[in-house]
Amino acid sequence: MKAHSEQYCLTPAYEPFYMIGYNSPLRELPAKGVHDDIFVTATLLDFGDQKLYLFSTDWLEVDDDINHEISEKLLEKFGIPPKLVLVSATHNHQSVRDHMRFAKSGQFNQKYHDHVIDLAVRGYEECLNQLEDVECWVGRKVIPGYYGSRIVYGELADNEVILVEFRNFQGQVAAAICNWAVHSTVITPDNDWLTAEFAGNVRRHLKELKGYAPAMIVGAAGDCSTRATRQGNDFAELERVAKAMAEEISKIEVNEKLDLAFERLASTEHHVRYAIDHAEVQKIIDANNEELKTCQDFDRRKILNSMMSGLYRKLKMDEARADWFADTIRLKELEIVVSPCELASKFGKLIKSQSPAKCCLIFGYTGGKGSYLFPKEYYGLTFETISSGIPAEEVEHYIEKIIDIL
Repeated sequence: MKAHSEQYCLTPAYEPFYMIGYNSPLRELPAKGVHDDIFVTATLLDFGDQKLYLFSTDWLEVDDDINHEISEKLLEKFGIPPKLVLVSATHNHQSVRDHMRFAKSGQFNQKYHDHVIDLAVRGYEECLNQLEDVECWVGRKVIPGYYGSRIVYGELADNEVILVEFRNFQGQVAAAICNWAVHSTVITPDNDWLTAEFAGNVRRHLKELKGYAPAMIVGAAGDCSTRATRQGNDFAELERVAKAMAEEISKIEVNEKLDLAFERLASTEHHVRYAIDHAEVQKIIDANNEELKTCQDFDRRKILNSMMSGLYRKLKMDEARADWFADTIRLKELEIVVSPCELASKFGKLIKSQSPAKCCLIFGYTGGKGSYLFPKEYYGLTFETISSGIPAEEVEHYIEKIIDIL
């Protein structure tokens, strides 16, 4: 097989620009400036009969509109099937939103939007022209101490970090993937400086330590964050945890060789339509408003405010709707599971354990936007499950469908 990767800056080259993430009034205003740049990592894997293109961004999420445009443009110019173009986000809550036509705050910028499309094409072309023969090597390690469950404090979520290196015959890394499962959230919602956040700054330190910048691919991170382990919410804390995490990842022994070849692509869908009980929703809103009057805890207030945003949206709807897809890409001894959703770590670990491949990577936040999907034991404990309106059994059916196509 052959591989190559390139990295490009995604920071807007103009002012003002707008940020996305959190239910913060600051997102209605222009960003104050740039603390550190955001990037996209373009990675092309060539298996002879098929190519797989990764476009990994330091965004909060992948807007359905731009995902479709990137996929269609690459199909038109290079003939690569849309399902083999994986546009993903590191789930950075301090990122830019100007490329999104339908975001609820800020301003859409057509030139920036077009610039991103051009970068996707440029990345493919430059990777294609520099492909080199490689072998695939993988290593993995459970790393505690820097993040864990954000629902049950003190417990791990999916703390396994998988590092995949595509090395040429001189032993140099032509492309790499770091697959982990954590929200890229250290900085406070009151921040208005653009930053690549946890994932981007770990990648920066990995480049210093390893000599390459991997595509940071977030897996089943719906219930995993730095909330219970961080020592603050400022840029000093971001630097502390990013540097320490990168040092731990750099110690992973990447010594298991995988035999790769493109074998198959399988897909599934799950569609949900569920009536909303408006009286019950209003009851929860009233209770939350009462709690907010006296609550002083920073994290609890953040949870309540996030919940309220979803509840008010829910109050305006008669029906909860969800349309979820998932793809599995079998590369012989490596399997990639693609979902736009924010899966709970329980589901990520289950999917990896059920894969027949030697190594299974979960590509969450990929190919579009999806819901938080939590197991039934979390229902009623989190703002996501309280405000979603989607029954737990529908989530379980979706996970079962993914396992069926492994």
